[in-house]
Amino acid sequence: MKKIILFVTITSILSACQANYTGEYIEIGDSLTEYGKKCFKENQIPYHYEKGKLSVPEDAFDAVINTCS
Repeated sequence: MKKIILFVTITSILSACQANYTGEYIEIGDSLTEYGKKCFKENQIPYHYEKGKLSVPEDAFDAVINTCS
């Protein structure tokens, strides 16, 4: 029983710690490489790439700079 409670507690804490980016999308560049796609996917950062413009949520900007540059 203790293992189940511990598992539920740890799962709850980890799910609460995940970033949920909801800000307005801002333009950060004009190219998207395979490395960039992989980095965004690995770090669970949403992005839009339309008409040669790369955009990410405003609240994810620091995460993009710290992890994908």
